[in-house]
Formats: sequence, structure tokens, C-alpha cells
Amino acid sequence: MELRHYETFYLLHPDLTDEERASISEQLQEIISKKNGKTVKIDPWPLQKLAYMVKKQTQGYYVVMEYGMPSESVSEITRKLQLNEGVMKFITIKLNDKFDPEAPAKARNESAPPAETVEEALDPDQSVEKREKE
Repeated sequence: MELRHYETFYLLHPDLTDEERASISEQLQEIISKKNGKTVKIDPWPLQKLAYMVKKQTQGYYVVMEYGMPSESVSEITRKLQLNEGVMKFITIKLNDKFDPEAPAKARNESAPPAETVEEALDPDQSVEKREKE
């Protein structure tokens, strides 16, 4: 059974407690592990103001979850999110057909080093377009 790389981004109701929000993530992780998948990261965000109202709410908690899972099992994640009343909105994206649990860590390590100073970061002579031409 081949694992594929997915990312699920979901929006939680602002009235949920910390325990309720953690419980939703734990339930999703449980589904992933039961289906022989692997969770790469779960990134819960603090309460955010929404750009537009969702289910009559102007705020919500975003959670980004990255994982590897067999493609036929993703429907269980979708079903769990649809049935949970605390989830206002969600989207699942297939990032890659092949799942490599080390890929996100490799990508972070290979990224460009941060600028030394603010002036260096804002230097128009060092723009991405100019560096690509060199």
C-alpha cells in the first residue's frame, strides 16, 4: 500500500476549548495511524480574524496538518471533518503522489539562509529576479 503526501487545512469554531480543539486533531491522527499513515506536522494557529463570515462567525482557529496516507483512506478524514460540528470549513490537498516523511525537513534545511540585516533583505539589487539572471 503506497502512501501519498497530503495537507489538510481546517477552520475550527472560535467557541471551542483548548481540549476540544486538541481532541479533533487527536481523532484525525488516530485515523491516520490506524490506516498505516504517518503524521508529519500539526500546526495549530491562534484565534484569527476571518476575512469574511463563515457559519456566522468572524473568528476561528486554523489548523494545518501534513501527513502521508493511502489514497483510499482520505475519505475517512473528510467524513470525520464533515460530521464534526466544531469544524467550520476544511480543504485537503494532495501534495505529492509519493510520501517521503523526511522531505519537509530536507526542504527547510535547504532553504536560503536569512538575510543578515534589514538593509540586506530590502536591497533591490538582490531581488529574486536579478539573482536568477546571474
